[in-house]
Amino acid sequence: MSIRVLVVDDHPVVRQGLRSLLSNYDDIAVVAEADSGQSAVEAADSQPVDVVVMDIRLGGLDGIQVAERLRQRHAALKVIVLTSYDDDAYLVRALKANAHAFLLKSASDEMLVGAIRKVHQGERLLSPSLLDRVLQQFADLRRSQVLAETGLSAEECRVLALLAGGAGNSAIAAACHWSDTSVKRKLHEIFTKLQVRTRSEAAAEAVRRGLV
Repeated sequence: MSIRVLVVDDHPVVRQGLRSLLSNYDDIAVVAEADSGQSAVEAADSQPVDVVVMDIRLGGLDGIQVAERLRQRHAALKVIVLTSYDDDAYLVRALKANAHAFLLKSASDEMLVGAIRKVHQGERLLSPSLLDRVLQQFADLRRSQVLAETGLSAEECRVLALLAGGAGNSAIAAACHWSDTSVKRKLHEIFTKLQVRTRSEAAAEAVRRGLV
């Protein structure tokens, strides 16, 4: 059975283009179109739909509000947000609304078709550029949490990075414009905060905690 797709976009040219593209695949069938949030909800209510491909900015309800309503009314239905808006706030809202994919309209035809097939199987996807950004945000958040837990300063993290890169005391002193005595004192403070005893243990702990 073909994957039944509802295309939602307030621009007729976009809807026509998506329908034309998807008509080339035997396992995908566009069963309905909608040009507004409310008409999207009505279309999903009136016939069986497996996957909704939907823009964010629509007349009335926006795409994310539609996704929230569809989640409540049709638990098995999957939503792909397809938009030109590369915005973190939209991305976070879409993920909270249980959208299965967030793709930019610059995505290739192959990526969109692949996304329809994958979300139909229960997978979740982000455009590569957005995925990199999300992963970096999680890394930054984790780093902030570790800094709060250990009491390490940004300066001490820099020393750890130098240490993990194999720098000796003289190299650290030169990079930080410190004396050798200051380096030794700072390393002792870092070891205490990380609860380690040696340089290699400190470097390993820094890597493990995502500090370097």
